[in-house]
Amino acid sequence: MLFALQARRVTSLFLSLLVVSIVSVAARPLWFEPRQSSELNVATCTDPATQLVEHDCNVALLGLGGGIAGTIEFLRVNSSTTSATSGTCTVTATAVDGGTTIDISKGRLEGHGSSNGGFDNLLTACGPSPGSMVIGGGALPTGNIQIAISAAK
Repeated sequence: MLFALQARRVTSLFLSLLVVSIVSVAARPLWFEPRQSSELNVATCTDPATQLVEHDCNVALLGLGGGIAGTIEFLRVNSSTTSATSGTCTVTATAVDGGTTIDISKGRLEGHGSSNGGFDNLLTACGPSPGSMVIGGGALPTGNIQIAISAAK
C-alpha cells in the first residue's frame, strides 16, 4: 500500500513537470534568430590613438566595389567583402549575419543623416580612426553590412 501511494505521488510529480515543460516550450518560438555579429548602428572604435586622414577615408569609401563615386546608386559585389585603400585609410564593407553578397544602396552605406548606421555615423563616433559599425540590411540573401575603417598597410 505504501509503495502504491509513493508510485502515485511520483507519477503525479512527473506529469506535473511534463505539463510545465510542454507549456514553457510552447511559449517560446521553436526557431532561433541568427545572432547579430554586433549591435546595429553602434560604433566600435578600436584605436582612437591612430589618426587617419579623413579625406583618404572618404576617397577609399568611394573606391569600394570598383568605385561608387558619381551617379552610381548601389554597391553590389558578388562577394562577402570588398575593400579599398587611399593614402592612410582602408575602408572595408563585409556582409555579416548570414549574408554572402553585398547589395546596399550608396545612401544607406554612406548614411548621410540617417539613424541606420552608415559611414558618416562611424566617422562621427570614432573620428578618422580605426573602428567599425554594423548597418541594418544590405546583404543577400539576408544579413547586414559591417563597415570598417583601418590604417592602410
